[in-house]
Formats: sequence, C-alpha cells, structure tokens
Amino acid sequence: MINFQLMINFIKTKTPSFYPVVGSFVITAGWNWYHLAYRPHYRFVLISLAVWAAVWAAYRLFKWLFVYLTGRFKRHPFWQKEFPDFLDELFLIISFTFLIFFSRWELLSLVYFVLVMILFFIRLHAYLRRHPAAAPWLAVNRAVFILGLFIFLISSLGQYLAYHYYILDSNIKFYNIVFFRSFAMTMFWLLGFAVAGLIYWQFKNICRYALLVLWSLFFVFGLFFWAVNIGLLYFSNLYLSPFILTQAEGGGGVIWNRMTYLLLALFIAALLFFLLILKEAVRAHRLAPKRYWYFYNLAVMAAAILSLLGLASFKNTPEYTVARAFFNYFRGETEKIELNLAVKEKLERFGLNYDLNRFNIAHRDKVYQTEKKLLPDKFIKQRPNIVIVFLESFSARLTGPYNSRYQALTPGLNKMTANPGTTVFKKVFNASTPTVTGLIAELCSFLPPTGHDEIEGQKRLQRHRLLCLPDVLKKDGGYKYAAYITAVEKNYANKGTIFASMGVDDVFGTEELAQRISGEPLAWGYSDHQMFPFLGEYMKEKSNQQPFLLMLSTVDSHPPFDIAKDLIKYGDGKNNLLNSFHTTDNAFAKWWDNFVQSEFYDNTIVVAIADHAVFPAAYTADTMPEGIKRMNFYDEIFWAAYIPNSILPKEISLYSSSLDLTPSLLQLLGVNPPNSFEGRSVFDDREKYPNLLGMHEFGFFMNQIYPGSGIRKAEYNMPSNLQCADADFTNVTSTQLTFCEFLNFYRWKRQMLEEGRFWEK
Repeated sequence: MINFQLMINFIKTKTPSFYPVVGSFVITAGWNWYHLAYRPHYRFVLISLAVWAAVWAAYRLFKWLFVYLTGRFKRHPFWQKEFPDFLDELFLIISFTFLIFFSRWELLSLVYFVLVMILFFIRLHAYLRRHPAAAPWLAVNRAVFILGLFIFLISSLGQYLAYHYYILDSNIKFYNIVFFRSFAMTMFWLLGFAVAGLIYWQFKNICRYALLVLWSLFFVFGLFFWAVNIGLLYFSNLYLSPFILTQAEGGGGVIWNRMTYLLLALFIAALLFFLLILKEAVRAHRLAPKRYWYFYNLAVMAAAILSLLGLASFKNTPEYTVARAFFNYFRGETEKIELNLAVKEKLERFGLNYDLNRFNIAHRDKVYQTEKKLLPDKFIKQRPNIVIVFLESFSARLTGPYNSRYQALTPGLNKMTANPGTTVFKKVFNASTPTVTGLIAELCSFLPPTGHDEIEGQKRLQRHRLLCLPDVLKKDGGYKYAAYITAVEKNYANKGTIFASMGVDDVFGTEELAQRISGEPLAWGYSDHQMFPFLGEYMKEKSNQQPFLLMLSTVDSHPPFDIAKDLIKYGDGKNNLLNSFHTTDNAFAKWWDNFVQSEFYDNTIVVAIADHAVFPAAYTADTMPEGIKRMNFYDEIFWAAYIPNSILPKEISLYSSSLDLTPSLLQLLGVNPPNSFEGRSVFDDREKYPNLLGMHEFGFFMNQIYPGSGIRKAEYNMPSNLQCADADFTNVTSTQLTFCEFLNFYRWKRQMLEEGRFWEK
C-alpha cells in the first residue's frame, strides 16, 4: 500500500519549494479557470503558465522580504530562522481557498472556506506554540481568528439570504458571489478593527477605547441593518432603501409578524455573541504587548487592503448598495437631463409620443382616433354608472379565468367573467407598482417616474394636476359624482389629496368607514368582507346622483397575506397567498350576486382590475412551479369589464398595459377630450403599439418585439444596477430599446414631471 505521507516528505526533501510550487499552481488554476476563456486552449495554457510563474515569484519575493525585515529589525530568531519555512505551508493552505473558483454551489463554497480557515488557524496556532514566549501570540491569534470567523459567518448569513431572496441582482450570474461578498465585508470590518487596534496603543487613558467603541457601534448597526434588510427581502425582495422604509407605515400588521420577532431574536443573539467576542479581544490587548498587536494589525490591514482592491465584490454588496442609495437620496443633487433623440423615436414604438418643442410635451388633441359603437343604444342618452374594483396584487396567473389550475380559487371572478355581458382582457401588464403609483398609472394613464417614497415619506406629491378619469367623466362625460373607498387611513400615501386631485368628491378611509361599518377593522384597516357590503349600500345611497363613478381598492391580498382576521382558507389552508386571493374573491362574489339582483344590473358598468401584479416574494414552489426566480414586479394582471347588454366580444387578447384603462373606458363611453394620456385605447390603436413599459423604484420593465427578429422579450432590471456611459447610446433608431436608454427616459421624465410639463388642467 502506498504511504502518501512518506512520498510527500521525500518530495519535500528533494524539492524545498514543493509547497510554494503547488500553492502557486492551485491559485493559478482556480483564478484562470474562473476568469479566462478556455479556447483557444493554447492561449489558456500559455497565460496560465505565465501566471503560475508570476505567483510563485511574488511569493518568493514576499518570503525574502519577510526574512530581510525580521533580520533588519532584529526580531526574535524564531521569526528569522524557523518561521520562514512554515510560511510555505501557510501559503499552500491559503491557496486551497482558490479551489472555490471551481465550485458552483454557494453554500458549499462558504462551508469549504470556513474549513480552510479553521485548518489555517490550527496549523498557525500549533506553530506559534514553538515560540519561547508563545502565550501572548496565542492570545492574539485566537482573538483575531474568532472575531474574523464570527464576522464571516454573520456576513455569509446575510449575503446568502440576500442572494436567495433579492431578484434584482445583476451580479447573481457570477458563481460564488455570496462568498466574494462575504469575504469582502469581512475584510472591510477587520480593516476597521485593525486601525482601531493601532490607535489603541497610541494612548494610555480611556481615549484608547474611543475608536474601538466607534467601530463596535458601526458593527452593531450593521447587525441591525441585516435584521431589517432580511425582513424586507423576505416580504418584498428589495433591499432596505429610503423608499422602502416608508412602504408599510400605518400598517402594523405588515411590519410586525412572526418573521419580525424571529429576526429580532437573532439580532439580540448575534449582539450578545459579538459582545463576548469583543470582550475577549480587549482582554487579549491587555495580555499581549503592543508589538504583538502591531504585527497582527499591520498584517490584517495589508490583507484587507489587498482584498478590497483586488475584489470588485465590495461595490455590489447589499451594504454598499444601500449606503449608496441613502447617500444619493440625502445628497439631493439634480442635473439637467435631455432626452436622447434616438430614444425618443424608439419610445414611439411603445405608443409614447413627446413633442419636445412645446411645454405640454405629451399633449394629444384626442384620446382615440376612430369612432366606434361600443355600447348598446340605451346608453346614448343615459350614461351608465361605473364601478371599478381595484383588486390588490391580482396577477392573472392566480385566477380561474386565466389559469384553469385555479378555477376553484376564484369562483366569484369566474362567475363574473362567465356572464354574457362580461369581456375579459388578456395580455395586459401592470405599468407601475405598488398601489398608489399603480392607481395613478391606471386612472391618469401616466407612467409615474416617482414612487411611494416621495408620496408617503417626503410628502412631495400630495396633489397633482394630471388629467385623470374622474376629472374627464365629470367635466366631459356628464357624471355627477365620484368616490373612492380604501381600507386604510385615507392620508396613507396621500390618497386623500391625490384622489381629490383626480376629481374625486369623497375618499373613504378607515376613519370615514368607521362611521358606516359596525365592528372593528378586521384587516389592515377594514377587510374586503366589510367593505364590499358598504359599496353595495353606498350605491343605493347615491342612486339620486346617477351616473356616478365609485371605486374600491381591496386589501386582503396585500402582503404578508394573512392580515385579514376573517380569512377564508383555500384547500388545506397552508398557503396564505392563495388564502388571501380566495378571501377577496369570496367577498367580491357575495357583492356580485347582490349586484346581479339589484336595480343597477341594467345600468352599471363593473370593471375589475388589479392595481398591480403580485410581489414575487409571495410565490412558492407550489404556486409558481415554472420558476420563481424569473418573476419580477410586473406581470399579466386581471382585467374584466361587465357591460349591460354588451356588444363587445367575450375576450380581447392584445398586448396592452394598465395605462390603457382610462383611454379604453373613455372610448367605450364616447368621451374624447384633449389630454396627455400615455396609454392607448384597446378599442382604437393599441394594436399598433405592441411594446410595453413599466417603471418604478422597484425597477424597469420592458416587453418589446426586437426589430428585425420579430422575437418578443420581457426584460427587467433595477436602475441602481445600471452603469451607463455615452457609448451605451446610439443614433440608430432601428434597434430595440435598451435599459440604459430606458434610464435616460426615466430621468428625463422625472425632470419633466417636476417642471409640470405633463399637466393638462
């Protein structure tokens, strides 16, 4: 039987540089395998040989420098004569980390690295025992290793969960990105600890602890950041940001849940571990003379600086991304942005036309171009009432009329769409998200370059002068009254003032509904089973103000999908997302049954449409078996319209957007005023513009046909992920719209909004 240890000892005896040669080879193999193209093979081999020689030479130079400096500064003979030989073994162990480049399993890479570091510590610790004054060195070595290992494990947990939940990560395609980010953040924190350690020895009083305390506070803040960030990732798939901080204000049921308590407990446990480790590190400072710590701190600083300079991963860590987002947010710098003329022409293929030579850049003389008879004759003299139900987060794929798998999930909507007077609209995608901007997109036919943060957090968009459906219906359509019903407080996300700006007469929120609904609110505000009966009663109350427009936003299917106390279980009741959809549908079904038997059945149009798509974090493997990671915040949404004695087809399947709701309803009613709408009527010329856009802080969405190929692609990206230069723009208009061009449009449009160049009233 072969004795491998004897063989290795023999090779070491014959070849003194055995460890450095092997270590250099492992480093070269891992690095080049990850970074170089394998073909042509001869090129790969030649470059690898050159890198192998360079790594070996660099190590030999480092070892020579170590020997020279220890002799020059007259260090202990242990460092001058014994330790240099051991450097070869340490170099080999460190080289083992480069085998991670061959791994494609993030979790395995993390575990493997921890094992290598433990091996490194054990061997170094054993060798330091040979030093005549070993105790201080062992104390320092143990303190630094335990602290570094703790930081790496904490970083790995956060980075791995971010990798798992965050779907907007443009760097997720790189293997071992979790390891690289974890290592980068570990080096970042150890660099701060090393600097604080050097300062510690410059003072003899309490001041020596100042920088160490400051570093500790920053690290604790980092722990708290991850507790919050993981919770947000779990429920929204987004990193912490100025925008997301205000997303759930006023909704305690959304913020406080079992996940929150678990994360809080983990934060406290991590904090206690950190304090114990920090206590041991401070104790080690007292046990070991400063020259010991000087050596370690300088070594850590050198390793950290080299790592941070050599790895680009630090700049795409969640910590860096979030910090940059807050920095840009609070900096508040603006610049004059011009819309690239080629981008302007490409946008016309999406139905977005802007006249840069006039102040009202999006002005159109008409909503639609073609006169069509779309309503029965009885509505020529007497306008129909309109009831619009905005279904919270209702993606089409989770409803029976669009997906046979979920026939039993939405029997109420099934019943509505089966009605002879109902038309189902398919291939319709939401243009914005979440609710407040989704409703602006639908009712004002406006693609919002703003979001919840400004509206709810900064209170900068409390009202607007966009032309919206309620305005037009009252001014040009002969409608007498408009109201909006929401489950939460009407000042949440400024809904009260925003809807008033649309021409809505009354907004009913929690406080207003409390005067009309008996019993306590059963959800985030009142539940759907509480609001739909009120809608039915209010229709009767307003029968003397016909024609009217009444709108209601459901709430039970809002994340985290279990906030309604009167939740109705679907199937085995284990999936809260499906339970919430089933609950909203049940409340709608009861209202629909009453509506069919009421006086309004023959004179009222009922529109049921999602405010936006389901947030992707809600999907599980059983609800989305075809691939959860491919989902984003934009998807096909539910849209159906009941019209008494309808003459419309039962189904209209046309690539369209929630921007098209208002133009389509206005053409249906024959109301055709001047406007700045960005949508197109599905009854008019929408088919000429088969490309779709969606925008919000959540990201950019494009669904377009690539010119020349005829291939349709749906693509998604996050503005913060885009690094665009002048070279990313072209004057060629025959190519598809790119994300960098989308970013130019987004920034330009934001500036136009601030300048009031979309106002029509």
